[in-house]
Amino acid sequence: MDKKKISKVIAKKAVKVLDASLRVEANTASCVVLYQPKAPEALTKFKRK
Repeated sequence: MDKKKISKVIAKKAVKVLDASLRVEANTASCVVLYQPKAPEALTKFKRK
C-alpha cells in the first residue's frame, strides 16, 4: 500500500470512531468533560429516535 491509500483508510476509520463517540455523547445526560457547553443543533442528527 502506498502512503495515500493508508492515509485514506486511517481517515475513514477515524471518522467512524468519532461518529460513534458523538452518538454516545448525544445520548448521555452529561459529557465526559466537566464543562458542558450548550449542544449545537447539528448534534441532534446523532440522537436516537
